[in-house]
Amino acid sequence: MRLIINIIFVFIFFIGCSSKQYFEPKQVISSYGSSSHIMPQQIKSLNKNGATLKDNRILTKDGVSKYKLPDGFRFINKIENVVIAVNNSKQLLLKNKQNIFTFDQNIIAGALKHNNLALIFEDNTVAVFDISSKKFKFKKHQKSSIINDHRIANPIFLDNIILFPTLNGNIVIVSDKTFTSIKTITIDPDNQINNVMFLKAINETMVASTTNKILSLGDGTFAVKDYTIKDIISHGKYIYVATLDGKIIKLDLSLNIIATKKLKFANIHSLGFGTKLYALESQGFLIEFNDDLTTTKVYEFDFDNTQKALSIDDTLYFDNDYIKLR
Repeated sequence: MRLIINIIFVFIFFIGCSSKQYFEPKQVISSYGSSSHIMPQQIKSLNKNGATLKDNRILTKDGVSKYKLPDGFRFINKIENVVIAVNNSKQLLLKNKQNIFTFDQNIIAGALKHNNLALIFEDNTVAVFDISSKKFKFKKHQKSSIINDHRIANPIFLDNIILFPTLNGNIVIVSDKTFTSIKTITIDPDNQINNVMFLKAINETMVASTTNKILSLGDGTFAVKDYTIKDIISHGKYIYVATLDGKIIKLDLSLNIIATKKLKFANIHSLGFGTKLYALESQGFLIEFNDDLTTTKVYEFDFDNTQKALSIDDTLYFDNDYIKLR
């Protein structure tokens, strides 16, 4: 009986593998015209703001750092010249201020303004910590979330408020004058994985997203759209989304669709923007789009989906290489 079960399992496995379909562009350009550059080490961990390399250097919009984080620490944010890093021993390091703070919970996201640290803890507590007095000015526990996407957005200081992206699909708005909660905006209450993975203030509009929804909140505007999101970036006054089913969608800040392109069977790993939009496809292609997404150029690209990749501004980092996007 066990032999029969094993034969059936192997048969189902091979049927599943043979039926899987892949992105097959009609025309492929042999290579992308911008040569790649070598980084000192491979990417060990990453978020939307940067990455930690295996030799503990960090990668930000300023490029690869000359200095290294202490062993066990990983990058989560950089505010002006201050690097925020954390470890799994409930510690937070402020590089350039040479301060290490120890807390009761591990920290997963953070931002800094003057002496105020905006923090998100692994149990979904949001807090403001004064690094001078070493006391909390605000602390509030949110509903716990067991399963999270690895992409977790950092808090944002904006005018006189602090925006906290939570692990359970909310944005908690806190006054940075009174340090009291002003409002909670729910983006995605229903899905199992609903941590906020993207949060940005663009002009006078806040745009936030989980892996399932995008929210836009501006002066007199409020919009929510449902998409199963592989990656999301902003450039200028537009939002670009890559979906699980291979669509590339260009949205305005009110989430109106400006353009869309379906890439049959494509598995988009990451989006980036030089002077044009680019999509890194997991089977080893870099796809270039014109402004209205009607025309594409597909380049062979030395990448596979076992590697870590992220784009920062006009640079695409992957494994231990990077290229400038034209």
